Amino acid sequence: MFGFDERYAMFDITPVENQFILEYLPAAKGDYVKVYLYGLMRCYHPEEDISLKQMSHELNMTEEDVETAFRYWERRRLVRRVSDQPPRWQYVNIKQLSLTSEDSCDPEYEEFSKDIYDAFDGVRRLHGSELNTCFDWHESLKLPTEVIIMLLKHMAEQKGKNFRIRDAEKVAAQMAAENILTVDAAEEFFSRDELAYAGIRKILKMMGKRYLPSEAQVNLYRKWNREWGFSHEAIEAAVDLTAKGDPSLAYLDGILNSLKQENGDPSGMTPDTIRESTRKADGLREVLKELGRGEVNPRSLQLYDEMTALYPQKVILTAARECGHNGKDAGEVVKLLKSWKEKGLESAKEVEDYVKAFHEQTALLRELRQIWGTDENRIGKTDRSLITKWENEYGFSRELILAAAPYAAEAKQPMAYLDKILEGYHNKGITTPAQAKKEHESGAGKGLARTGKVLPAQDFAQRDYSGVEDEMIRDLAKEMEAYKRGNGGKSDA
Repeated sequence: MFGFDERYAMFDITPVENQFILEYLPAAKGDYVKVYLYGLMRCYHPEEDISLKQMSHELNMTEEDVETAFRYWERRRLVRRVSDQPPRWQYVNIKQLSLTSEDSCDPEYEEFSKDIYDAFDGVRRLHGSELNTCFDWHESLKLPTEVIIMLLKHMAEQKGKNFRIRDAEKVAAQMAAENILTVDAAEEFFSRDELAYAGIRKILKMMGKRYLPSEAQVNLYRKWNREWGFSHEAIEAAVDLTAKGDPSLAYLDGILNSLKQENGDPSGMTPDTIRESTRKADGLREVLKELGRGEVNPRSLQLYDEMTALYPQKVILTAARECGHNGKDAGEVVKLLKSWKEKGLESAKEVEDYVKAFHEQTALLRELRQIWGTDENRIGKTDRSLITKWENEYGFSRELILAAAPYAAEAKQPMAYLDKILEGYHNKGITTPAQAKKEHESGAGKGLARTGKVLPAQDFAQRDYSGVEDEMIRDLAKEMEAYKRGNGGKSDA
């Protein structure tokens, strides 16, 4: 006969007793509170007969989780299950509950509580919310009562009788994940857990930390030892490496993770291989720093093995520095080292001298090209072999080479023409810039007019050739003739 327009139920209110907020809410899980409040709202606004499936969808929970939440509130006597197919619950008025002595507790919960009290009361008396949490492990995680009792005793032995239920809950979740559902399986699990606890205590002691490990720290050791496969001895060897940085478990975790990524399966690693692997990784990091690119991984470590088979670290870093200046990677470092080996360079001193000479040659070639006004950037092997001949075979100084350079400026191939000039100097015993200038000036008056551009670097008004220079001018004429033929008889001079 009377009723509200349920289309506007979302704009209405749902009364929640303060007694619920103060006495029941603090000890309950968030999802349990969410289920209770949603069900309470549906009691006040029964728009339709909502199913368990619909409710789980509305709350973004599984049907099993919703049922578990209602079982919790059944134990707290705030709801009463009135049917199983389909499942239906009836909310109990909290004020009425406080006035009645009706015993409507869950028999299974009562039996569980009695078993826990009988087995554990001599160690520690669990209060209501703690006992509810333990029963959740039984219902939600499907852990048998005897396994839960073993878990509680284990926590008391490891952490003391005042251990936190939250820590025990993490272990319970891990046991459920590993399907620890029997006493025998639990005994094996706790035996391994004791090894993890003892192991992390030793690691903390090595780091100078004297406190008892937390459950998170024990889990960290489990990860290193069980999941990743490091032996305790290998972990201790890695601890020694933390002396280079912050001696913390987080830093150690990073070292072990790097070793795992770099070496694949860590189960066969010994303290010696840990130290060797770390030494190798540190050496490679120095190389990558010089390159300004790359990361430590199995491929780059393989390349580093090739490098160390060729040369010591000092030479490798020299090669990396050379490659880094040109944007090359680790593979190019290997190629450069091999080329040095092929040249017969063995010691670090020989490599250092070679690299120094290489850069001096580069600088000289750039100066020559600046004198000639050419914009060629590529430096070939022929250019370097000519400079090597001039400096090593002829014994010419850099000053003499630069003094002769302007005389080859008008040649089509000034480098080759300069080679002919210097060959002439070598044959005539000319070894100084002054002698070269005198040789050049001695050809004045022969009637060979100087043609072409005048360069700022030239300190003479005209160019005449004599002696060996006559031969070079003939070669230049041949070059010009060949050039004109290649251009259809036209000259660009």
